[in-house]
Amino acid sequence: MSREVIRPWPTQADHKAPYVPAIRVKGGTVLFMSGMGALPPVHRHPHVPEEWILPDDPAEQTRRALDKIRTVVEAAGGSFRDIVKITRYLKDISEQDRVNAVIHEYFGENLPCSTTVQVSAFVVPTMKIEIDAWAVIPDAAPRRAPKLPAVPARPARSRAAKAGRGRRRRS
Repeated sequence: MSREVIRPWPTQADHKAPYVPAIRVKGGTVLFMSGMGALPPVHRHPHVPEEWILPDDPAEQTRRALDKIRTVVEAAGGSFRDIVKITRYLKDISEQDRVNAVIHEYFGENLPCSTTVQVSAFVVPTMKIEIDAWAVIPDAAPRRAPKLPAVPARPARSRAAKAGRGRRRRS
C-alpha cells in the first residue's frame, strides 16, 4: 500500500494542525471502524449508570478511545499507521486543544485526515468524546500453496488390459 499526503497549500511551522488535508492511498483493504469512546470495550446494553464513571479529563478519554481503535485496527491485521481518516465528536468544542495534543501524541507525523464536530449529547452522559476511524490495511503478500513432491504418474493401461479386468479365462 502506498500513502501520499496531499498538501495543496503551505503549512505553518508555528501551528501544528491535528490533521492533514488529504491522503491518497493505493492498494490495501479499507477498514471502517465504529465510533469509540472511553467506555470499556465490553459493557452492558442497554447502558447502565454504574458503567458511566469515566475520567472528567477529555485528554484521558481521548487516549482510551484511541487505545480501543488501535486494538481494532491491529486485530484486523493493520497498525495505527494505517489509519487515514478520523471523525472526532466532542461534547464541548472548547476542549479540542486538549484532544489535539493527544492526537499528536498517538499519530506523531503520521496524521490522518480529520473532521471535528460538536454534539449536544452522547448516549452515556459522562462521555466527552467519541472517535470513529477508517484505515487502509496493506494487502498481505499473496499466499502460495506449499510445494508438494511430484506424484509419479501411473503407467497407462491398454484397452485390452482394461477390458479383461475382472474376467478370468477358463481353459
